[in-house]
Amino acid sequence: MASVGSALGVGSGLELSTLLSNLMAAEKVPLTKLQAQATSAQTKISALGQLKSSLSSLLTAAAGLTPEKFTGLVGSSSDASVAFITADNKAGKISHKLDVTSLALAEKAVSGALANDAQLNTGTLTFTLGKVENGSFVAGEAEAKSVVIDTTNNTMSGLRDAINKAEIGVTASLVTDGTGSRLVLTSTTTGAANAFQVTSSDSGTGGTRSLDFFDYDPATAPSYSSGGSPAGMSRLQAGADAQFKLDGMEVTSATNTVTSVLDGVTITLQKSGTTTIATNPSPSGGAAALQSLVTAYNSFLNVAAALSANAPSETRGKAGATGPLAGDGLVRDLTARMRNEVFSPLPGATGAYTTLASLGVGFDQDGALTLDTDKFNKAMAADPNAVSRLFTPKPFGEDSQSLVERFTAQLSPYTDSKGVIDSRTDGLKSTIKTLETQQSQMSNRLEQIEARYRQQFTALDSLLTQLNNTGSFLTQQIEALKNLNK
Repeated sequence: MASVGSALGVGSGLELSTLLSNLMAAEKVPLTKLQAQATSAQTKISALGQLKSSLSSLLTAAAGLTPEKFTGLVGSSSDASVAFITADNKAGKISHKLDVTSLALAEKAVSGALANDAQLNTGTLTFTLGKVENGSFVAGEAEAKSVVIDTTNNTMSGLRDAINKAEIGVTASLVTDGTGSRLVLTSTTTGAANAFQVTSSDSGTGGTRSLDFFDYDPATAPSYSSGGSPAGMSRLQAGADAQFKLDGMEVTSATNTVTSVLDGVTITLQKSGTTTIATNPSPSGGAAALQSLVTAYNSFLNVAAALSANAPSETRGKAGATGPLAGDGLVRDLTARMRNEVFSPLPGATGAYTTLASLGVGFDQDGALTLDTDKFNKAMAADPNAVSRLFTPKPFGEDSQSLVERFTAQLSPYTDSKGVIDSRTDGLKSTIKTLETQQSQMSNRLEQIEARYRQQFTALDSLLTQLNNTGSFLTQQIEALKNLNK
């Protein structure tokens, strides 16, 4: 818009610039209102973003309330270097002596030494997974897989990379010693039933070394011995099951991570030796998860209070503290929903522990959430299974919900993409766009109004200047006539 009132009133001596400024200030009132409305809408968008962010943090804290954190049990080992354990919500209180005789091993084979750039014949190597039984290799149920060797990969390093890329249950590496590079093949799975056999199909061309150099049968291959290994493949390590005793009972496992011996307990074998494994009460995980929920809720409460503040000023004539969402029912609805979740019992749950409140979660006199850890610890000591069930998905059938699922169902409609808050935000953005269009139109109209006023005032100034000049001339003539009469 043009600058207001420049060089007006010079000829007439009137304050036309001031008059034009005052008139344009009055004309701009509708534009100022549009700008204020756009600023208010943008402020509300920012406020809704803050509200959604705090709600998302609250949902994240709620998702951390997993049943495993409320088992009340934690695994321990008298010698964790031999074995350690973890327990889930199916575990009971246990204590067992564990004697580890040997660990589970993966089948390994090693080739004779070749130069790394030695050229191999082209063809295929076929890998069959299975086990050694009664002195013979017995193929397993898995389908045999082949690796193609062509002129792009017919070196030791090329063969290694081709095997690894094929993902066939066997990995390859190269070990270089004083005699050259050796191909080492290792089963990706430990256990006596997870050996492998390698057979070749050689084209007879492409290099100086036949692919049958890598043929391997774990039942007949010689054992590797340093300095005396024959050409071809040797057995570097036989696949073996872990051997251990639990309170004297002999147990085997194809892996060193044992999940099937004790219900709800995972035993991880580390080395041969003796240790005592046990589960012991430990409610700290659940307490920490609940405290995270309490902290996230109180953070939301502070954000919501600041955004919806509508307090009158203590000083007469001055504005009070008003938040961008003051009077907005959205904040009240969310707060009411969350208070309800604390005190509403879980349908289907019976006994003393059916709500968050029964676990020690409650409100103080200021409305902030608190956790009574003594009350929570007593609940865990009394019935950890009942407590953990409150957080177990679908605890009483397909149609039931855990406290976490119910809490999420209450809040996710607000935080989901295109949910309540996003819809409100989109509506405000649309309003801002409309207001910007109206502001542009209003600014153009004001430019036209100012131009018209300026034109009118310029004409007025010119007319008054002429009248003043005429008046001055007439005054001079009258004074001259007076002098003639004298």
